[in-house]
Amino acid sequence: MLYDITRTLTPRSAVFPGDTPVSITPTLQRRAGDSCNVTAITMSAHAGTHVDAPRHYSDDGAGIDAVPLDVLIGPARVVTLEAADAITIADLQNVIGDLLHAIRAAPRLLIRTRASHIPDDVWDDTFAHVDPQAADWLGANGLRLIGTDAPSVDPAASRALPAHRAFLRHGIIIIENLRLQGVPDGEYELLALPLKIAGGDAGPARVVLRRCAP
Repeated sequence: MLYDITRTLTPRSAVFPGDTPVSITPTLQRRAGDSCNVTAITMSAHAGTHVDAPRHYSDDGAGIDAVPLDVLIGPARVVTLEAADAITIADLQNVIGDLLHAIRAAPRLLIRTRASHIPDDVWDDTFAHVDPQAADWLGANGLRLIGTDAPSVDPAASRALPAHRAFLRHGIIIIENLRLQGVPDGEYELLALPLKIAGGDAGPARVVLRRCAP
């Protein structure tokens, strides 16, 4: 079974305050006598579901075109932490149990929070973020990718971005703005393919989960 966990992009898609809104404009239309339909799109690379590149928070970091595909495809685990504000290792251990074993079995972690219930056109800056110490612990113990249904792994008002930087130190790739509503907790195969933008600080992505056989 496949789960599409990508948020649909529309001109009403909520973006970080001050970021470029999504614009989808027809430039050719068959009904206007043109030979085909063509659309121009203007948007932030961080609008909707997207993969952050290391370049996003480091001038020396790799662009999205250089993120290894083997990080973006492979075993992943979905967990639910809807009550958390700052996601800690204790929170993860409470829902997973043997966290080390879980990471070794599926080194990609997708966290469903209350943000999955927020409509795509609503901005809510009270989303749950990842505690930087948890980010360091996960990196030190083999995690390769972290995904969240929130717009960021750091608080909306953060300028230092400590969780982003902790994940960067360990080479962990971040996916943000997932839509995990209706996806049961458990193990899956993750397929997360961002647009291949040269030197890009992020890439909009279509992200899919394939249910692992029991």
